[in-house]
Amino acid sequence: LKADGLNNVTDIIASIAVLVGLKISKKPRDNDHPYGHSRAEHISSLIASFIMMVIGLEVLVDAGQSLFMDKSEAPNLLAAWVGLGAATVMGGVYRYNIKLAKKLDSQSLYAVAKDNLSDALVSIGAVVGIFGSQFGLPWLDVVAAFAVGIIICKTAIEIFKEAAHSLTDGFDEEKLGHYKESIEL
Repeated sequence: LKADGLNNVTDIIASIAVLVGLKISKKPRDNDHPYGHSRAEHISSLIASFIMMVIGLEVLVDAGQSLFMDKSEAPNLLAAWVGLGAATVMGGVYRYNIKLAKKLDSQSLYAVAKDNLSDALVSIGAVVGIFGSQFGLPWLDVVAAFAVGIIICKTAIEIFKEAAHSLTDGFDEEKLGHYKESIEL
């Protein structure tokens, strides 16, 4: 539950970074930026990936520490229902943002969508842990936390790779055929 709360707080920071990056990327060329400001979007994706990695590592560290702690009290079931509601809402937000990212071909919106998916997974992990502790299976919380932490870190690495690839002028070779067809028309 703590990991879910931390994740949600940092999402606000990551979302602000992405919004600022999108706003800056839409600015026209100027004397200092003869090719425009489009790379600001990729930089905001990098920032989002760093924030996600920090949270993923925090979840993994907390899970590791909880192996050595004695948990004597199970969380209230209301927390599980709140977590389930949060997972459902974040799943919907993920679907909306992924659709918008594809429509606008926006890497930073794609990064935000992936982060929304990890939010839903963190909430599901919290729910699994809470239900597990209610049924006398406190180890389930640790297993869920490790799985969620790994998923968040994996997502952060994927976003980082995509942003770094774009910032270093990489291109998708699969789109090369499409580019050739467009030029020949």
